[in-house]
Amino acid sequence: MVNALDTAKDARILVLEDALRRLNEVVGNRKLKLHIDYTQLGTLLQQAGSLIYEVKYSYVPATTLADLEATQKIVANIGEFRRTLEEAIRTSGYKPSSVKETLTLADVFYSFRIVETVVQKLRDFDDEPAYAVDILAVEISQTQAVSGSKNLVECRCTDGSRIWKIVTNIQGVTPGMKLACAVLPPVEMMDIVSEAMFLGGQPLSEDTELGPLSNPPLAILDQARAQVLHIIKRMT
Repeated sequence: MVNALDTAKDARILVLEDALRRLNEVVGNRKLKLHIDYTQLGTLLQQAGSLIYEVKYSYVPATTLADLEATQKIVANIGEFRRTLEEAIRTSGYKPSSVKETLTLADVFYSFRIVETVVQKLRDFDDEPAYAVDILAVEISQTQAVSGSKNLVECRCTDGSRIWKIVTNIQGVTPGMKLACAVLPPVEMMDIVSEAMFLGGQPLSEDTELGPLSNPPLAILDQARAQVLHIIKRMT
């Protein structure tokens, strides 16, 4: 027997709802400093926003929810949003000119990632809150002390497919070290935008494959869960 999901409380759906809220804030306040059709983006988000309640209160099994028309339409709408934004960036050659703009753009792409991966999360994972965000194994390629800070370090890391900038207070991090991280809402720390957060603080084994971390240790799951619950708490 396949059990129905308490979709109104499932962290994957609540984090999805938060991602849509973030995109609405960016579009509603016209925070993207480039020429773009805000009316089109607003329409896409309005449609997605009306569908999130159908998803949230569907109370169906997770695999059914993944294939629900409303879920698929949300993903399609935000996919169109992303294509529109990336085309505007490409044609204009836009690059953020301030930390504020960098943070806004990072927040948008974080939100895209949450929406784009929700179907896979519903199909492949249980309702453990930690899995509402991506838990990755990354390798540090470069570190430098953050100017003006006594204990912050800026790390450039790779998950095998892209570069992540992570600001941490973990001491002793060095290039070549592999660590677990959670992809979370970006934050500004001492004028640097941090796009993820290291979990656990202990290096992973050298033979750990980069990318999505399968079967993370309990300590890593605990930290990721705490961060997800913090996202959800801020919504109320």
